[in-house]
Amino acid sequence: MPFKKIQTEKVYMKIVKQVLDLIKEGKLKPGDKLPSERILTEKFGASRPSLREALSALEILGVIESRGGKGNFIKNDLKSPSYEEKIKELGEEQSPFELLEVRKVIETETASLAARRATKEDIENMEKLINKIKEAPAEISQALDLDYEFHLSIAKATHNSLFAQIMIYLMEGLRENLWRNTIRKTWGIPGQPGRCIKEHTAIFNAIKNRDSKSAKERMHEHLIGVEKDLLSGDEMVEED
Repeated sequence: MPFKKIQTEKVYMKIVKQVLDLIKEGKLKPGDKLPSERILTEKFGASRPSLREALSALEILGVIESRGGKGNFIKNDLKSPSYEEKIKELGEEQSPFELLEVRKVIETETASLAARRATKEDIENMEKLINKIKEAPAEISQALDLDYEFHLSIAKATHNSLFAQIMIYLMEGLRENLWRNTIRKTWGIPGQPGRCIKEHTAIFNAIKNRDSKSAKERMHEHLIGVEKDLLSGDEMVEED
């Protein structure tokens, strides 16, 4: 019988497709301003994280543009034939907020284990990465690459190959367009780059000092901070 695989579509992609349908139907046109986040979450019956992801995806598609504090505006009328492929690719990417939810579980434990198991070589490698992070220019692309390496180095320091493999999988999500476009919006928060350096240094110092409890707490605080930034940084839509 012609059974089909059951597929669960991500919430942010459902929002994306609704906006695209409204454009195709002519109900949204280039130049039109989208309502505020508060109104959109009510209209879609979605969470703010899902809406943030959807707006980020629409930006990647070139469908909307954010005009610094004025809100989001429809940019394109969808005449490009490449949209369907791009939409498929975005639908296959990891949800930034789901990714963070898993990271808060996995990385707090890897930090705790690393504090107990890290070798001298592991500590030296982490210290080199911390110094690179401190010396790197405040450029988002390079900062994200160094962040990737630092978090992976902690998983490797557990000397549990499964933790390292899990982290490699999770970190790949940080290289995807949706994560990078979403996190890029936090880079303009005053003091954010400096705070990020401070948090990474605190995690490293806890691991270096073999303080597993502090390492776990510092990692949790860091990831909670990233989540808050994703929800508060560079408001995508002005409030009506």
